[in-house]
Amino acid sequence: MSRKRIIVYPDADPDENSVLNEVGVDRLAAHGALRVHHGVPQSHEEYLSRIKDANALIVGWSLPAEVMANAPHLELVTFTGTGASDYIDLPAARTQGITVCNCPGYADTAVAEHAFALLLGTARNLSLLDHRMREGIWDQDTPGIGLAGKQLGLIGFGGIAKKVLNMAEGFGMKVKAWTRSPEKHQDGFSPDLFLDMETLLQTSDFISLHLPLNNETQGMLGKSEIGRIKTDAMLINTARGGLVDEAALIEALHNGLLKGAGLDVFAEEPLGDNHPLLNFENVVLSPHVAYNTPEAVKAIFEMTIQNICCYFDGEPINVVAAPSPC
Repeated sequence: MSRKRIIVYPDADPDENSVLNEVGVDRLAAHGALRVHHGVPQSHEEYLSRIKDANALIVGWSLPAEVMANAPHLELVTFTGTGASDYIDLPAARTQGITVCNCPGYADTAVAEHAFALLLGTARNLSLLDHRMREGIWDQDTPGIGLAGKQLGLIGFGGIAKKVLNMAEGFGMKVKAWTRSPEKHQDGFSPDLFLDMETLLQTSDFISLHLPLNNETQGMLGKSEIGRIKTDAMLINTARGGLVDEAALIEALHNGLLKGAGLDVFAEEPLGDNHPLLNFENVVLSPHVAYNTPEAVKAIFEMTIQNICCYFDGEPINVVAAPSPC
């Protein structure tokens, strides 16, 4: 008699139970028995005790390579997000014969909305004005910036950036974009939309980042690039903190070369209590929550269940790492 497959969610949030039920987690019963553990494992030993018999994992946070290596039955990991490589050693998974899937596009709308909220917040000094009102200061002298006619430069042009483009055009902004492969976006977009990086940095009033973090994009906005940004421009980042040289960003804000910034992601998270970014009145901060809406969370688990079902039906989808050929 063959062993029944075991599907493990080793680091679930208790609040997700109702979402799992809503999206039909019972569909997994045809493929294996689901075991859900709440809370992030506090040690490798605890993690391994949760997953040692697993054939498939639903991973919300990190899966250490040494833990993965000691799960002999493991063949599928589905990550509840997009940036699986930040949390799972994909080369190690390939070598171990494990397929890794993710949930692409689940939060495109949520992140785009948050990016635009940060843009509006920086343009209208909302963080500063809110703080002053709470101190009893009725400040009607700090002006905001109107968006109509201003240029928004998008660095990266995936699903999130395209939604931000639509929002920006609704506010009367001019939008330009940089992408390594503008030829892939011929349908529906004018070639005039795309600029080289230097021109985009020098001409945009607002710059919004929409790239994955990898070896090619790590620190791509370094001191030199930040130095080319148009004086008094504002930087928005809802992608990954590692895209930006944070020290150079802080220096540019300190010297007044950037008018402001709206940041949801950081080089190291969470921010320390004395982090320099906390001291700027012209910076709007949020704690890496751009993705977090009920609609996006529901989409995550719909895709997660579909990833597992399709894999065990022999037609894997949303694969970001496949087993290395023998």
